[in-house]
Amino acid sequence: MPRSAHDAIALGPPSVLSTWAFDLLREVCALVPDSAAIRAIDRHDILEPDGDRVPLVYLSHFPSPSLLAECGAGNAPILLCLDDPVDSVRYLQHGSNVSLVEALRLQTAAAASYAELRGNPRLLILHRLVDAPTGDLLDSILDHFGLELPRERHQRLRLTRLGPNGRDSDLESSLQSCIGGYESLDEAQYAPKEIAMIGGALSPLIQMSFSENAGPVVWPTEAFLSGDRPDTPASLVAELTGGARILYYGPYFYLPAGSWSARMMVGFSAGARRTPFSVEVVAGQLLARASMIPESKGIFHASFGFTHDDASQPVEIRVRTDRGAIEGRLAFGNVEFSLDRFPG
Repeated sequence: MPRSAHDAIALGPPSVLSTWAFDLLREVCALVPDSAAIRAIDRHDILEPDGDRVPLVYLSHFPSPSLLAECGAGNAPILLCLDDPVDSVRYLQHGSNVSLVEALRLQTAAAASYAELRGNPRLLILHRLVDAPTGDLLDSILDHFGLELPRERHQRLRLTRLGPNGRDSDLESSLQSCIGGYESLDEAQYAPKEIAMIGGALSPLIQMSFSENAGPVVWPTEAFLSGDRPDTPASLVAELTGGARILYYGPYFYLPAGSWSARMMVGFSAGARRTPFSVEVVAGQLLARASMIPESKGIFHASFGFTHDDASQPVEIRVRTDRGAIEGRLAFGNVEFSLDRFPG
């Protein structure tokens, strides 16, 4: 990487693929310390100022506003590693000893900013399912970042990053050989309902980095918490008997910035008739509030819009009764979010 070049940026969620790519870049910079150096960036870190230094390769699972601003400036080459959503949750959950929902929450925190990168002319996407020899992928990353290695160092890099099959390795065999915690994508890690939750909450965020036609984001009931039993997973049906209160809250997942339409499914028993309810969307501040008063029992769909300006803020949905009740039940289904437009 010549000194006149700009710094480079590598992004990706905690995952098998990002670990491989980030380790690759660390090894490259260690082989050419006079040409490039590694800097890890977390969500609140700022970039180093220009000056008499070698170009930096920034690595980040959770990019900060200053790093995203540098991405948007169009000067730095960017590598974005996109792994399988289910396997990225598995990898993070097992490595951090957190619950599935917490691992999914952290993955949405990483992926919520990727939509800002779509169409960036300096963006190179490395996808877990790419059909190409790992040696070609390695060379593409080096070329994209302008990193040049002497022949003998390049051969050493191939030995450590490609695995025992060398130049004939595919990406999966290289990942299996190089990364602790690797597991095959063919092995079932979660129950179908858990896979559906990961797919609904995380897959559209990943797709938004390269497609205008990403599907809606879906948060199922299982992701929410019970207002009557704080920090406990919510059940489909909540009893209304008692004072006005929050019945459901959470899940504190992340969404890209933009204008959104939300659609939620709720069901009311006959005893819930004429009990006022409200739904709030909160992300650092109140973004939207919608009210409803059921006139009869049944299943209904409520729709409302809101603008979300800060992808670094977790989003909370609160479903509450606005008046005490002596009977009745409410069934809370999923919440579906459709992105109407990006900011600006």
